[in-house]
Amino acid sequence: MTINVLAIFHAIPEHRDELKRQLEVMAAETHKEEGCLLYALQVGTEDPHVLGFVEKWESAEALAKHQQAPHVVNGRDERTAMMSQPPVVISTHNNDDQAWPVGL
Repeated sequence: MTINVLAIFHAIPEHRDELKRQLEVMAAETHKEEGCLLYALQVGTEDPHVLGFVEKWESAEALAKHQQAPHVVNGRDERTAMMSQPPVVISTHNNDDQAWPVGL
């Protein structure tokens, strides 16, 4: 069963570029992880200070391993300090992996 994650971050305006840079570095490392099917950095269309990830993982175990990876854990406090509010993270799963459109 795949696990899907939507993570949303509200950057403090003066820290937005640095937060985005750090998230880009984290994404590059995450793409190398076993079990990562999708990890796409997004930028808000109405508010450029909203950043986020759309993620898809092979399993809950792969996601749990990702959450403990050094490139995620290291710098977490610094990234959080660049946000105007705590991150919003929503996880879902599909009971039928065929329910996703091709490419997602």
